[in-house]
Amino acid sequence: MTIQLPKELESSIEAAVHSGRFASFDEAMAEAARLLLRALANRPQHPSADFDDDPVIGSMREAADEMDEIVADAYRKRGEEKWRDLPVE
Repeated sequence: MTIQLPKELESSIEAAVHSGRFASFDEAMAEAARLLLRALANRPQHPSADFDDDPVIGSMREAADEMDEIVADAYRKRGEEKWRDLPVE
């Protein structure tokens, strides 16, 4: 799968990977996708959705801002994990 992210979002995710919060960019995006799907499951589907054949893809297209918020939230939560600050020998 290929995705295009705004440069500032891509840079933030790359920084999270380089700092050790995620093992890879793919791991960071998988976490973001899990959080997005969880958030979408907890809210009613928009009544005017045109993507009845694939509600997940339709929801993602309609929720670009929410996706950005989910990625930012995942980044913040990973940063709060104190064990990641331990020195590595």
